[in-house]
Amino acid sequence: MNEFKTEEFNEQLAFMNENLSSVSVGKIIRGTVISLNEKEAYINIGYKSDGYLPKEEVIKDDNVKLSDVLKVGDEIEVKVINRNNQDGYVVLSRIEIERDEALKQIKSVYEDNEALTVAVKEAVNGGLVAGYKGVRIFIPASHIELFHVNNMEQYIGRDITIKIIEYKQDRRGTRIVGSRRELLKVEKDKQEEIAWGSLNEGDRITGEIKRLTSFGAFVDVNGVDGLLHVSEISWGKVNKPSDVLKVGDKIDAIIISLDKENKKLSLSIKALTENPWIGIEEKYPVDSVVLGKVVRFAAFGAFVELEPGVDGLVHISQISNKRITNPSEVLSIDQMVKAKILEVNSEAKRISLSIKEVEEV
Repeated sequence: MNEFKTEEFNEQLAFMNENLSSVSVGKIIRGTVISLNEKEAYINIGYKSDGYLPKEEVIKDDNVKLSDVLKVGDEIEVKVINRNNQDGYVVLSRIEIERDEALKQIKSVYEDNEALTVAVKEAVNGGLVAGYKGVRIFIPASHIELFHVNNMEQYIGRDITIKIIEYKQDRRGTRIVGSRRELLKVEKDKQEEIAWGSLNEGDRITGEIKRLTSFGAFVDVNGVDGLLHVSEISWGKVNKPSDVLKVGDKIDAIIISLDKENKKLSLSIKALTENPWIGIEEKYPVDSVVLGKVVRFAAFGAFVELEPGVDGLVHISQISNKRITNPSEVLSIDQMVKAKILEVNSEAKRISLSIKEVEEV
């Protein structure tokens, strides 16, 4: 070997030895694209063998071509993920660089208590899996909304904004947990603070029925939950709220009680109208004949509605001239009947009626 060739060989050997130590798994290096097809690109990284860059380590979208993002001659940064595959190439990744950068960003967001927008990828047992630049983020089911979510599939494909509530790195990997509920709660608290400041006892409000229970209805009033007790729905008798209301109904009501410190709001629909028992003696004089509707039975008689909120009792002995043992023998619910007023007691809210005395006339 002549002196010139020996010198050139020594220089190449020195260059390879220098790069041998620099090409290690996890290291970020620069290289030049020397060829590519739709499945992979080959990169000159100044090493004894070229770098192999699979499409899936560049882009995850199957609809995007490798040639759309890389061209021969491009100088790019890549990360070594295998020093020597079965074909003798150094396996490289661009996505891993993006992932490392994404992890740094997520950690910064976590430490600074900021919000992050992520893409929901799938629904799994116990929650949602979201992605941020290739990084997996788990969102527990209890942290999706302020309420229980039954159908988590509805979030797949959506971008949602979350707060990172756990960021943990160990030798097994990185665990990242997010919460949408945390941000929703902050926003709800702001809205509630504004709402509570605008509400006063005696105000007439418009709200939406959000939930029904056996004892009443919960009504959303500008972001604040108000309770409409069953006894405040109507001056008439209401057995259960679902008999007259349904979720989603818009209602007008009066604020009858307000406790801003403990965040308690009580509403009334019946307060929108005057108490029908006021001046009842003048409206229904004794011995006058009235027309009413049979609304319910009891063992001792039948109740007849004279107007909403005002029922009169026809004792079983005053229903018919014939002897009966049950009001349903001669009357039916919703039947319109004429009756004579025998007694009116406004204090006890009691009106006594007689059907048989009208029949005698």
